Amino acid sequence: MRGKKKKTFQIYGKHLTIDAYGISRRKLASHEEVFRLLNDLPGMLGMHKLTTPYVVFDDWQMGRAKADWGVSGFVMIYESHISCHTWPEIGYVSMDVYSCRPFDHKKTIIFLKKFWKCRRMIVRVVKRG
Repeated sequence: MRGKKKKTFQIYGKHLTIDAYGISRRKLASHEEVFRLLNDLPGMLGMHKLTTPYVVFDDWQMGRAKADWGVSGFVMIYESHISCHTWPEIGYVSMDVYSCRPFDHKKTIIFLKKFWKCRRMIVRVVKRG
């Protein structure tokens, strides 16, 4: 084993994924609420917006199931991105917060629990690199 260098794991970012359930349909269907979340969350986390949040309402036309509609939003941040996809019919939201710089994921989770007023949340933290 002499002469071989041990591989080291370098973290290039933290990826927080959130699946939240039991959220009010009104909140999940609101373009304004998702925009406000994506506009405010970066600053609350000490991150910096690179773009204005881009938020679209997706109705359930084009042959998709009625439950497959909602609001989707994305904001690019200097540190990477934050995204959000809602399913108002089933009371569910899927979110990603990814940053190449350290951030307090516990603070983020607390903030999002309060924002969504969800009954249940599944959280995953993935170290990237």
